[in-house]
Amino acid sequence: MEAVKPGEDVTTMTDSNGSTDRDFFRIDDEVRLNWIRVDPDAVRTNTDQETELMELNLYLHDLISTAFGDSAVLGEALGLLNRKIELLTNNEDSPLLNLQAVPVNLSGSGMAFASAEHLDPEEFIDITMLLQPANTIVRVQAQIVSTTTYPDADWDYWVRTKYSDRQEVVTEQIVQHVNLKQLQSLAARNEDPE
Repeated sequence: MEAVKPGEDVTTMTDSNGSTDRDFFRIDDEVRLNWIRVDPDAVRTNTDQETELMELNLYLHDLISTAFGDSAVLGEALGLLNRKIELLTNNEDSPLLNLQAVPVNLSGSGMAFASAEHLDPEEFIDITMLLQPANTIVRVQAQIVSTTTYPDADWDYWVRTKYSDRQEVVTEQIVQHVNLKQLQSLAARNEDPE
């Protein structure tokens, strides 16, 4: 399987047999995130409150994305208010307060990200990300596919992951973020007629 490297604009990935394992558009971005190793066999179910919060976040992300289409200022204001509420409702030890800006290559089926720490293939991690400009927090579990050396001195490793199954609400939020970023990029290109 070929590795996604920083800066590549990849829409699908193919293995040595030519089969595609990605059906989502990908973007290069800088995302505030953190991750922790997890045991994939540990049973963790969302509480009713966590499930409702995820569903509300998805619905709110839709509305904020729509607001961006009407007014970038209004969309950004709503996103910042959403982020402020999340910060006010979390305790000081929350991973949401310790997010670091990291280069990523992001899609609805997995992501690659820069890391100072090596991760082994088959390990599982929980990733918490702040998706801007909508300022949406998403938490997704992923399995490490590969870790390679980062191509410059800013980071040590480039970690490639695939999302674990049964996270449709979260992955839909990521897909919406990718789509919003692509629309913004296209709009910027159309405004800059070189």
